[in-house]
Amino acid sequence: MKRRHLLFTLLALWLPELANAADGAVVLVTGATGQTGRLTVAALARKGLVVRGMVRSAESAATLPAGVAATVADVTQPASLAAAVKGVAVVISTLGARFPVGENGFAAVDWEGNRALIDAAKAAGVRHFILLSAGSAGRDGFPYSWSISPYPWKAKSEAHLRRSGMPYTIIAAGGLRDDPGGQKGIRLAPRDRYQSAGISRADLALVLAACVGEAAAMGKTITVVNDEAMAPGAWRRDFGRLPADR
Repeated sequence: MKRRHLLFTLLALWLPELANAADGAVVLVTGATGQTGRLTVAALARKGLVVRGMVRSAESAATLPAGVAATVADVTQPASLAAAVKGVAVVISTLGARFPVGENGFAAVDWEGNRALIDAAKAAGVRHFILLSAGSAGRDGFPYSWSISPYPWKAKSEAHLRRSGMPYTIIAAGGLRDDPGGQKGIRLAPRDRYQSAGISRADLALVLAACVGEAAAMGKTITVVNDEAMAPGAWRRDFGRLPADR
């Protein structure tokens, strides 16, 4: 209880600056030109936040929306990350490998890449790290193979973030879909109540953007899926109803 009290005391000091991110503090999005990252950048820009998109090449930087600054870095090259996170208040990692193995495989990106990014963010004094993970990552008894599934590697990056000491939010998404956003409700739940289902990338981007400056999202692992039984927009009041991680 003392540790939790200390956490919320620290948040009370940090959050006024985060809440004023539109006044100049920077939100860094990694994987900014990916399918989910691009939508997240757009959702943040609509909120009037100052956004920096992290990309792996100058060519990719040219595809970012107007008004979004670009920084070229690669999580598989940890030395490139210090400049990317310099001066950043919030990091949103939307990283996700597409291939099981290799230099851009699950272990290299979902685990080692996120670990390097978390460490760089902590060293730079980042005040809130938002990690996009998967609903099934870290579930007790869930049958997966380390060689062909990203889930064990995502679980390792989740654990590293929790141990980092930075204020954090883990958004553990259901199966990602390219459906239009705003058509269905969104269900937020703790991991032990996760029920496998899909989530529109556009809706997921809204949730990620809503975590910026949201005190009630801090220190929590939140699973996110679409739920037709819920009214669109009702999810916004649910951050405060979810338990903090132990």
